[in-house]
Amino acid sequence: MTPTRTTLTTYGIKCQGCASAARAALADLPGVETVAFDLPGKTATVTHDADVQRTHMARTLTQAGFPSE
Repeated sequence: MTPTRTTLTTYGIKCQGCASAARAALADLPGVETVAFDLPGKTATVTHDADVQRTHMARTLTQAGFPSE
């Protein structure tokens, strides 16, 4: 299966420590392969299986303390 890439807008991720915590939260989701953050651009790019829902990823980040959409 070909991985899918999704870009989420993130708020509150201002340093590498925050990015590490947010990355760990997303990495716990089954099907998530990689997570990369653009701190100045306030985005997270997630490579994942096609069955991982964008809303689920955004909710996971929000629950981890980093509001996302």
